[in-house]
Amino acid sequence: MSQLTINNVRITGMSACVPETVEDNLTLPIYHDENEARKVITSTGIERHHKVKPGTTASDLTVKAVKKLLADMEWTPEDVDCFAYICTSRDYIAPQTSCVLQHRLGLRGDCCVFDLPFGCAGWVYGMSIVGSMMSHGTFKRAILVAAETNTLNRSPRDTAVRPLFGDAATATALEYDSENAHPMNFVYGVDGSGFEAVWAPYGGIRNPLTHDALEEKEVAPGVFRRGIDMIVNGMDVFGFAIKQPPRSLKELISTFNIDVETVDLLLLHQANKFIDEKIRKAINIAPEKTPYCLEEYGNVTSASIPLTMVTRCRESLAGENKHCLACGFGVGLAWASMEFYAGGVTISDVVTY
Repeated sequence: MSQLTINNVRITGMSACVPETVEDNLTLPIYHDENEARKVITSTGIERHHKVKPGTTASDLTVKAVKKLLADMEWTPEDVDCFAYICTSRDYIAPQTSCVLQHRLGLRGDCCVFDLPFGCAGWVYGMSIVGSMMSHGTFKRAILVAAETNTLNRSPRDTAVRPLFGDAATATALEYDSENAHPMNFVYGVDGSGFEAVWAPYGGIRNPLTHDALEEKEVAPGVFRRGIDMIVNGMDVFGFAIKQPPRSLKELISTFNIDVETVDLLLLHQANKFIDEKIRKAINIAPEKTPYCLEEYGNVTSASIPLTMVTRCRESLAGENKHCLACGFGVGLAWASMEFYAGGVTISDVVTY
């Protein structure tokens, strides 16, 4: 059993940036008629998503989100000791995007920066990594970014993915606080045998880019995809998602003796409303304690939990401490759950790019 407790670190601010362009699933051209679109909306809970314009990257969204956060927190770039960038749609094969962002954001030359190319469980993993680094007290302030431009690496002619995924960048401000911070508790899990449930076969070192990988092909009736496009095997993902996340949350609850009745918020990766409701019911959390933003933003992978907090929990997190559980799950196949408290958090208005 992999578990971790982090002390002396708390969330003090959050922000988000989403693209201006919105795609409504009801009017997507990939459907034969409106009834087909309505079935997808009903089964997933996703009505629309935000999509970047050509030439825009996740790092572009990140710059706006971080600058907004710094301004609202009244931090300067020099105040940031650690900067972590969670994203799989990196700007370049090399260097890591966090290095590029250090320059664009004006962070100190001795700031600790790194990329974490994690998917749907990325924000929870990132919280544990950055939190662990900060818990000793040498790093006083950090920014954890979770960002993704899913629409750029998924086929626009793939009915299995286009309605589901959107683009966003989020920034979470963390501070060392040995007096007021509650412990953060984590459990982890991974099943690498299922890595092909969500993957892009070509474009890496294992299967380098070829002319054939750039050619769009009909892989199923009405479904067109390139070798570099992300594949989502729906049934594999569904079987995993209704099994492992509830187990992970139950393990967290059992390991750290959590009284579920005291939980104020259950923050789930915004994958699919049907799946998330199964998870919620499995641990007996009330529906009013489980916020959703997927109807408006879709699945934004690692950014989904913090985007939910920014867009749906602003008032509650600005007040007294709220007892929170979070669970991220997906690409890998990996999952991670955490317990934390959040209160007095500065949450910025969502900005657009």
